[in-house]
Amino acid sequence: MISYVETKSHQGTNGQTALDTHPTSQTDLAIEVAELRAQMGEHIAPFGPGGVDGFLSHFIITIQLLKGDDSGRLLHLTMPTAVQTVSRSEPFIYEGREAKHKVKIPLPDGCTLPDTISDDDFLTRPEDFFQQGQEAVWMQILNLDARVEHTPIGPIRIILGETLKREYPDLFQPSLGVAESLGLSGFPARLFFNPIAIIQTQFGEFRAQHGTLAYGRIVAFPPVNTPVSIRDAIPMELVQDIRASNTYDAESTEHIARIVALSHPIDVSLQISGEEAFHVVEHSINSSKWSSTM
Repeated sequence: MISYVETKSHQGTNGQTALDTHPTSQTDLAIEVAELRAQMGEHIAPFGPGGVDGFLSHFIITIQLLKGDDSGRLLHLTMPTAVQTVSRSEPFIYEGREAKHKVKIPLPDGCTLPDTISDDDFLTRPEDFFQQGQEAVWMQILNLDARVEHTPIGPIRIILGETLKREYPDLFQPSLGVAESLGLSGFPARLFFNPIAIIQTQFGEFRAQHGTLAYGRIVAFPPVNTPVSIRDAIPMELVQDIRASNTYDAESTEHIARIVALSHPIDVSLQISGEEAFHVVEHSINSSKWSSTM
């Protein structure tokens, strides 16, 4: 434990005398910092270089129906794990929108998604992110193909990234995220994603967007076992209605359902490269057939 010495006293805001103190020496201060690092383990660390992460994740979802005789009914789903890949930029100091950052991200061979992210690409900007002077890492979900066969409403499939772009090119938007240091740089950090997904069911295909998926305090990439949840309900728009309206604005179409609870925890890292994981997903999609009329 470090001892402190008094330097001077002053009147505090509560009317009581407050004492200014400082460590007795730089050596003591160094010991205190070392002790803090020992207690935090590997939680204090640099972000490290950019790259592609591959991992297993799964969805926990509650959908509320908004139309018809079942209006108000809640449907609860827990989906099996699926392989997901995410690309991360090199860390950089965010300097505000006026800096017009254009951040490059690595892409695996065969990936056709955008390789540059700018400030204007983010559909949502949570208030506690995009803090000027903080170190940040910008991300994009590369692909995901999650499926469950036995639910109260039949088979369900959720796709993002490359898979969505290939099957719904007119509806594609990148699924972007930001990790931002809680201090000035590195871990621990906060993280959010704005996933843009298509949900396929036997009674229709839906787009889900404009949702902020916020993670708890993260200490590594990927953030395995970190709590994560949406911050607001996410409207589910029928794909046919979006196309018929000739607009891609979520506020311009009628919603027959909404996602009122969603968690998408990362379960475990894959012990293969991110590029290999990307191609594992692609191979799985190409070798499987899906029909929303099953």
